[in-house]
Amino acid sequence: MELTYTEYLAEKFVVDLFTRLTSANLVYHNLSHTERVVVRTMEIADYYELNNQDRFVLSMAAWFHDTGHLVADIDSHEEAGVLLMRSFFMDKDIDAMLIDVISDCIMVTKFPPSPKTLLEEIICDADTYHFGTREFEITDKLVKREFQLRTKKKFTNWCNDTLKLLETHHFFTAYCRNTLEKGKQANIERLKNEIRSN
Repeated sequence: MELTYTEYLAEKFVVDLFTRLTSANLVYHNLSHTERVVVRTMEIADYYELNNQDRFVLSMAAWFHDTGHLVADIDSHEEAGVLLMRSFFMDKDIDAMLIDVISDCIMVTKFPPSPKTLLEEIICDADTYHFGTREFEITDKLVKREFQLRTKKKFTNWCNDTLKLLETHHFFTAYCRNTLEKGKQANIERLKNEIRSN
């Protein structure tokens, strides 16, 4: 089966999943986030001039990486996403080894990530790309709101926890380190100021 056609079918499949199964609680882990991760993944793949097969793996991992949020708890969503991806490929003529590589790329986004290949590094960096942009101020509030809705907890130390997350996080690819490190440091400083003023 032609890879680009399979990508088209996968995109349709994932969009349909989000359309049918999304809940009001998913204020961050929704279709918009998935689409942004797909775009960021391809941006990084372009920089590394990856071949079509590697781009296919990354595209599939990006589309499916958070689908598990639609059917499972926060802690097990990666495994659920892998199952959804494998069910999608059940009737497709795609090499089983390729499906295993896609599975690895989805599973490596589980926190804390420890990627072993460039493809795994790319999907991890695409998933946390916003850590190094102005967008982080918005996404951080959405993540907090979603966790409150889904866990019924208050998260009174959210700013401190977020600061710790950013300070211990690092981008794996040289591209993202060069592109996003300065922005991430600005987000760290903004959080420190926020904590000081409270």
